This record gives sequence, C-alpha cells and structure tokens, in this order.
Amino acid sequence: MKVCFFGVGGVGGYYGALLTRYFDSTGTGRTYFIARGRHGAAIVERGLTLKKDGGGAEIRVTPFACSNTVAGLPVCDMIVVSVKGYDLDAATEQVAAITDDRTIVLPLLNGADIYERMRRRLDKGCIFASCLYLGTHIESPGVIFQMGGSGQIAIGRDPLYPDIYPEKLIELFRNAGILIEFHEDVNVEIWKKYIFIAPFALVTAAWSKTIGEVAADARLARLVRDIMKEIAAIAKALGIELPPDIVETSFLKAGQFPFETKTSFQRDVETKGRQSEWDLFGGTVIRYADKLGVPAENTRATLEQLLKGLK
Repeated sequence: MKVCFFGVGGVGGYYGALLTRYFDSTGTGRTYFIARGRHGAAIVERGLTLKKDGGGAEIRVTPFACSNTVAGLPVCDMIVVSVKGYDLDAATEQVAAITDDRTIVLPLLNGADIYERMRRRLDKGCIFASCLYLGTHIESPGVIFQMGGSGQIAIGRDPLYPDIYPEKLIELFRNAGILIEFHEDVNVEIWKKYIFIAPFALVTAAWSKTIGEVAADARLARLVRDIMKEIAAIAKALGIELPPDIVETSFLKAGQFPFETKTSFQRDVETKGRQSEWDLFGGTVIRYADKLGVPAENTRATLEQLLKGLK
C-alpha cells in the first residue's frame, strides 16, 4: 500500500510516524513524505523522530521517500493532507498528480470549508471530510513533539460518494494505533471545533492577548461569544444542527488551557514575516455570512482590526 503524507509538520508528522512504524513492522506498505526546508532535509538525512506524550515515548522512522514535491511519486492509495490553510490550494494541485479514482484523500487541517476547497480543484478520488484533536509542533528539524490532545480523528463520508464507507482507512489507522471514529454527519464535529478555534484565534491575535487574558477581559470575552453566535448562525443556515448550548460550552473550553496559552494563529501573527491563516478563521466566516445573508459584524470588525496590525 502506498500512502503519501503531504505536509509533515506537527500533525502530518505525528500520524506519518505512527503509520510508517506500522508498515515497517508488517511489511504491508510504504509512506512518502512531502516536507520542505530544513525539516525536510533533516528527514532525508536521519529520518523522522516523534516525541509522543510529552516525550514519554520516542518513535523514530524513515519513510520510503521524502521530497518537497510529488514529482516522481506513484499514484497513491491514500494521501493525508496536513498543510496550513494558505497552502491548501497549491497542495491540492500537487495532490491531483498522484490521485486516481480509487485514491483516498484525508485532509487533516483546521477549517470549516476544507472539503469544498479541495473538491473544487480535485475531481478524482474520495475525499473524506474530517477534524482532529491533537497538540503537536515541530520541536526542531526532523523532530515532532506531541503533548495534549487525544489524537482522535473524526471522519465522515464524501458527499460525492455517499454510499462509500471508509472501512479501509479506518481499519488501517486503528491497526497503526491511531484513534479514528466515523460520524454520519462529520460536519457537526467540524463546526463544533471551528466555533471554538476561530473566535479565540481571531481575538487573541487581534489584541495580542493570551487565551486566559481574553477570557478574563469582559469586553473581549463578550466579543468571542458574539463571534461564536455568528458562526453558530451560519452553521444553522447550512443545515448543521449544533447543540443549543454550543456557544457557552465552547467558551468554557478556554478554561482547559493554562492562562498564558497563546493560540497557534496568534504565534504566527506575532512572528514577523510569517504567513498566517487569517483567511481560514476570518475570511471563511465572512464569505459564508455574505452568501447566506447572516450578520457577521463582530467577525468583520475583528478581522479588520487584525489586518491593520499586519500592514
């Protein structure tokens, strides 16, 4: 079996290491990594190291091949896409070169419209919409550090192929020690996650406050809740049934993080010269709102505040 991990940062590196270890122990497949820069060069030179569970377990693997492009790769049975939102369109165009009608494509990245964005550029293969719960980052070139998050993946059907159940993918991942669960309507899980991460990402970055500082500030806490309400209204207009208490339960999740925690989006914004996923968290909400006729003035104002600081 041939599996490509397109993007081998924190997320792709975590799952890529677990699946490569499984293939190495069973001889049932090969993994191909697409990674760039010093991180990719380190993987080519000495393989990939995953420090799992805060370093409590260390897994070292070597993929069958690692490159910064799909050129020369065979058509794959499965492609796991784990890139930043701003790289998704370009990544999908490369993915198309190693995809045929039988290829399984699994996008593992934040966002509410990832399936739609990929399907516009990929008319082959089966794309299973998903979301995940995992805390990882690149500790150093060639090294992934994971602490926090269960690693659970929620997966649903491809609307283009509603009769296809992702049995092959689920069985493979479970055999590799990856937690994965099927949902008849995975959009509920995707939007439940998005309604938490998007408002906190925007507000922490726009006002340079940690999650704890935002939650403790009455004005900013109210703003987060108001953006959550706008996203909940969009989900409702799309026919996605979120729990009636979704805004309050989502806001309370902030208490699960240390007071000084910064969102990954905030860290990207604070790093001068680095691209950020402002469109993934803000632009998506505004486009949906405009299309559906749903008010989103709080999201719009927060995004404007953020973009002023990026100029």
